[in-house]
Amino acid sequence: MKYEEYRLKVRELEQEYQIKKIELQREYIRANNPYKAGDKVTDHIGSIIIEKIGYALTSTGEPCATYTGIELKKDGQPKKNGDRRTVWQSNLV
Repeated sequence: MKYEEYRLKVRELEQEYQIKKIELQREYIRANNPYKAGDKVTDHIGSIIIEKIGYALTSTGEPCATYTGIELKKDGQPKKNGDRRTVWQSNLV
């Protein structure tokens, strides 16, 4: 085996590891996510109605769901301007 072959195989292993790591993170998030599209969630800024659920890592490296949707007024109705924002699962109240 030549050095170039070795480097190629190591690179392939690292890519495979990254793919499996991302799959594991998503599996963890799905298993620990109690919300679905259409639910209302609230963080320290305000509330939204979930339209889309994403995946992210917190600053500590823990996998975390992100919820994107329309902002709600204090009475629970969508804001007239239609603003959207993202709420992190780790920031939910």
